[in-house]
Amino acid sequence: MSTVLVVDDEPLFRDVVGDILTAAGHSVILASSVHDALKAMRLEKPGVILTDQMMPDLDGLSFVVRVRADREWSDVRVIVVSAKSAPEDIERARRAGADDYLVKPFSAGELRSMVAGPCVTPS
Repeated sequence: MSTVLVVDDEPLFRDVVGDILTAAGHSVILASSVHDALKAMRLEKPGVILTDQMMPDLDGLSFVVRVRADREWSDVRVIVVSAKSAPEDIERARRAGADDYLVKPFSAGELRSMVAGPCVTPS
């Protein structure tokens, strides 16, 4: 199983997602902001990043662009997680470099499947 970095400013969401992924056998790193995520990534390279789209310090799509621009992290699988479900929101995430998009609310099974499975970006 891979190491998953969960980036979200909502503590309850981070904890629940972390618990689901830990129970599925993943190693989980929790970050409350993009700043904290970047610090964590310098210590341990994750295999998958789950990032909220809307955060206070730097939005998730800007974070995705930053990850893709860095050669060290450009191969990390990135999944944007958001309550925004409009096709244009999903397309914006794809253009930023996201591998996948998960719409809140989602089930534990959907989360486990997306983290474990191959990239299938919605069109």
